[in-house]
Amino acid sequence: MPRLPKTNPRAVALKILIRWEKGKPLLDEILSQVLTKSVLPDERNRALVGELVNGVVRYLYYIDFVISRFSEHSLEKMDAEVRNILRLGVYQILYTRIPERVALAESLKILSHRKRGEWIKGLVNAILHRIAENKNNLPEPPDFNPVFYLSIKYSFPEWFVKRWLDRFGFEETEKLLSASNDRSPLVIRVNALKVSRNNFLIFLQKEEVPQAKACPYSPTGIILDGFRGKVTELKAYHFGWISVQDSASQLVTFLLNPKPGEKILDACAGVGGKTTHIAELMENKGIVWAFDLYPWRLEKLKENFQRLGLKEPKVFQGDVVEELPKLKAPLFDRILIDAPCTGTGVIRKHPDIKWARKEEDFIKIPEKQLRLLEGLSSFLKPKGIMVYATCSLEPEENEKVVEKFLENHPEFEIENPLIVLEKICGTKIRELIEDDLYLKTFPHKHNLDGFFAVRLRKIK
Repeated sequence: MPRLPKTNPRAVALKILIRWEKGKPLLDEILSQVLTKSVLPDERNRALVGELVNGVVRYLYYIDFVISRFSEHSLEKMDAEVRNILRLGVYQILYTRIPERVALAESLKILSHRKRGEWIKGLVNAILHRIAENKNNLPEPPDFNPVFYLSIKYSFPEWFVKRWLDRFGFEETEKLLSASNDRSPLVIRVNALKVSRNNFLIFLQKEEVPQAKACPYSPTGIILDGFRGKVTELKAYHFGWISVQDSASQLVTFLLNPKPGEKILDACAGVGGKTTHIAELMENKGIVWAFDLYPWRLEKLKENFQRLGLKEPKVFQGDVVEELPKLKAPLFDRILIDAPCTGTGVIRKHPDIKWARKEEDFIKIPEKQLRLLEGLSSFLKPKGIMVYATCSLEPEENEKVVEKFLENHPEFEIENPLIVLEKICGTKIRELIEDDLYLKTFPHKHNLDGFFAVRLRKIK
């Protein structure tokens, strides 16, 4: 394939889509790798690349369905470059405010480097013109089969749609699919050690984000409605006043309810979103151990602790179940297991999840999750608290893992989340509690990332 121009954001987006289509690796990783090496002129162009790539992946099936209705040529038989140029063009025409003439012209411009490309340019031009002319009267997917209909309309694999249909029924599944394609609101967490939410909210509304509003569930959360910039460019970010974190994720740490002076283990710390929140709630007094498999995540975690003015935790890279016994770790007052999962609750943030997942994941991943609970339970003090959480909506990774753990560990019991959360978050939190057992959030019900969390106490 001829080399694509490096300074054209659509050409960069095309390169990313072709790489992603070949092997379905994590989209964020490809984006980061390509953008790091790119020579795009400014941040606006880099943002456009992210918008185009995520948009095509989010609406992939429906975009392909539309193209197939206006083309006599099979998408599968087109080469990857032409196929993905068409997808980029259709996404811009149907889902963005980019003028149609610009979307058409830029799509053809990418093809200008091809030798003997006039026939291909004519084909792309004709298909995109037809779609643009009919954008307000596009064909609907046939509705004789609800699985096929929802799969095409909302761009989800059929097996995935069937899972949710069997569980939720048609009406709720459609709402959940639709919400999983929506853009998630930008939410920040206020560092209560440096500034109160009320004072910072007043400052934001006056100075930078007039539409900013308090999160209805988290007492430290602020929704940045209407904000189109980068949070990392706000002065408050560099002052260590705020972190980017969805409200549902904040609630997991409130459920853990860490106290000053305690020993806390964050078993799957990542870049430290919940770890830093733990340190803030401990008022920077106590000991935090943070584990993760990936060194680059732990480096980012350290940077976040430094930026927020927090005492750096004890950081360990490796498999926490294998490494803790070697380290002669102490017994912890509280343990947070934010377990690796299928991520079906955060598809609106990471649309590639729906294409990366396979049905067997719902067998293999719960085995790993149970291993974490089993392996870490002995490191918790008697009367200590262990919170198990995922960003999955699937029972196999949530209730069923917890039930299996409790069958083998009678020394643990579930505590009603309201005992802790109602005092911290207010009575509205009751909307998120199921059967006085579990914290559960859903994109289509609460406009939050989908999360599951349970609070386990070691009673012996």
